Amino acid sequence: MKSIIIINDHSPESEHAAIFALVMAQRLGVNIILANLPVLKLTTDEYGWTETFPEIDDAVAVDSKLMKNLLERKMLHQGFKPVIQELSLSCETGDLYRLASENEILMVIKGLDEFLPQALLNVNLAINNLLHKIQVPLLIIPSSWSENELKRMVYLTDVRFCGIGTVKFLANLATCWDANLVIAHSAASGLPLMETSQAEEVFNEEVSRQICYKKLFLNMLDQDGATDTLEVVVSEMKADLLVLVDQHFHFNFLTQQYFKDKCSLYNPVPILIFPS
Repeated sequence: MKSIIIINDHSPESEHAAIFALVMAQRLGVNIILANLPVLKLTTDEYGWTETFPEIDDAVAVDSKLMKNLLERKMLHQGFKPVIQELSLSCETGDLYRLASENEILMVIKGLDEFLPQALLNVNLAINNLLHKIQVPLLIIPSSWSENELKRMVYLTDVRFCGIGTVKFLANLATCWDANLVIAHSAASGLPLMETSQAEEVFNEEVSRQICYKKLFLNMLDQDGATDTLEVVVSEMKADLLVLVDQHFHFNFLTQQYFKDKCSLYNPVPILIFPS
């Protein structure tokens, strides 16, 4: 059976993300792997991912506080009860490879304090350490996000290259909440702009017909760059999940805006990042 990996670095953000991961696992009917990282001895007051790991304590024992919390919450649920497995990972990348090779991983979930000065750096390090290592989607859960429902998922892409496999994955996820799934179209850099009628034709013939999800929609973003994409998506379209493909379609610009320049202006929502 497929599983979701929760990265537990023993921070409040990890616990916050794990609670939503349990809800998602219950909805999707998949199991959970709680992957405990070693407790780091940091040399500054800042917490987060680092490119080189400082001295570490002995690996935390299995049956952590977070594990107990998840088991208690699981038993309160009336529906599907996922199997929750707890593992301790070292700092070696081989551990993550083995974990992925021995299990059918659906996605990895990581909590994040989005208001830290180094938030964008932590996102990029999480992408390098997780997304690039095992090539499955990475879900970033902001610390300030408090919902357990997904009602409107917005996939920022060029409709001509949105990837049917990605849309199928998202449609399956959206089905669990009966959520709207929106393809927010903006022409990829260097490609000609599309007229609305042309984009709708591509969407109807190449995407919607293959997905057959009743709540799949197309939204044409302003393609002249005059509007604030994040403001439109988060504030006007009321997205509660942003979907991006790593390094594709303005990825770097949008993540820099979200986690560095303008995070405090919006109500941060989870971001699901697919491998490129």
